[in-house]
Amino acid sequence: MNGLCSLLKPDNVLLGISPSSKKRIFEQASQTLSLIYGLDRKEIFDGLFARERLGSTYLDHGIALPHCRLPNIKEPCCLFVKLHGELESDRPGEPAVSAFFFLIAPEEAASEHLALLASAAEVFSDDTLREKLLAASSADTFCGTLRSWCSVQPSDKA
Repeated sequence: MNGLCSLLKPDNVLLGISPSSKKRIFEQASQTLSLIYGLDRKEIFDGLFARERLGSTYLDHGIALPHCRLPNIKEPCCLFVKLHGELESDRPGEPAVSAFFFLIAPEEAASEHLALLASAAEVFSDDTLREKLLAASSADTFCGTLRSWCSVQPSDKA
């Protein structure tokens, strides 16, 4: 769990983004990840969108976990985006999304990628924690809430 907690910093948290379309959210996330990590924006977007076309990354409770592995990165990268409102799903029967947790991992790091996805799913499946994170009014509050939660997790999840 510490891996996920150490990845998320205030610069990796965007709050109150207007949900014009899924494509636009992915473009904005790709641009932000590109600026933070010095990666190619188009490669990020193409990787995330290609994975999304394979199947929904919707978790539950209005949270989606778009993710991919890319060949030209050395460390996992992430971005949390909380929308101002909800984005209606483009898939029949799938609920609207109010937040996205984007994760990119090195192509050769399949096990780390899966472990980080599992950690993110655990974080956003915890009702109390999810509500606190979604209620955060600043990126600092969001990260502080997550760090506090991580600090009390059993060591076998570290």
